[in-house]
Amino acid sequence: MPRLIPVQFATLAARLKPAWPAVQHFGRGLLNFALPARCLHCDDDLPPATEIAFCLKCIQAIAPELGECCRRCGAVLPEHFVPAEDCPACKEFSLKFDAVYPLGRYEGALREVVLKTKRLSSEAFSVSIGRLLAQRLGEKLAGFHANAVMPVPMHWAKRFFRGVNSPELLAQCVARKLHLPVVQNMVRCRYTGAQKDLLPRERFRNVQDAFRLRRADRQRWQGSRLLVVDDILTTGATCSEVARLLKQAGAAAVAVAVVARADGS
Repeated sequence: MPRLIPVQFATLAARLKPAWPAVQHFGRGLLNFALPARCLHCDDDLPPATEIAFCLKCIQAIAPELGECCRRCGAVLPEHFVPAEDCPACKEFSLKFDAVYPLGRYEGALREVVLKTKRLSSEAFSVSIGRLLAQRLGEKLAGFHANAVMPVPMHWAKRFFRGVNSPELLAQCVARKLHLPVVQNMVRCRYTGAQKDLLPRERFRNVQDAFRLRRADRQRWQGSRLLVVDDILTTGATCSEVARLLKQAGAAAVAVAVVARADGS
């Protein structure tokens, strides 16, 4: 039986490293040929090497162009709204964040996609809608001049039963587009249950003291500008509580990037 010649794997890996991108490109091409990409929403064929797994028709249905939005809460404003007036969606609430950047309204195709991101093994939906959020709002988000991106924290029990953390995947897509770090210096320390079953003012009480900053990070963001990312914003109670803690720790400004802006009534 022939004797095996020992191989220095580190040396071999170093020699193959320059060729690795070409190998990856070939592998992706072979995979696309064998299993062509399909739209996650309508199952139509997609062009090869597409980053957002939705066809153009579905993208237009998922995120049509919004009208004028309230900069403070992200609500789509009435047609004849006078800028000097208070926004009807947020005038009754003391929101702690400074701005909201929504991709679309929580209705129709966007609502269907957001609900799918909350299911087990739905990473593909979260990543694709996150990339669409980053692509569509990239210029506006860059104008906020954030220092870091932070997903709204999810309670460990909800993460365990849901099997996916959609805000975390969304935040990674936005951060990659803006070339910013993703930070998770806050935890959800109390299970609050579903906000959707509560009246607007009850939602603010429900999330009060539901979060806390990690002890080592309490002074980390002194004077910084933070971009918080979530999937749905309705009254803004959850994101407002997150922003309150960040500003209490010294943050100069907090903005929210959100996939869907829902009616807060």
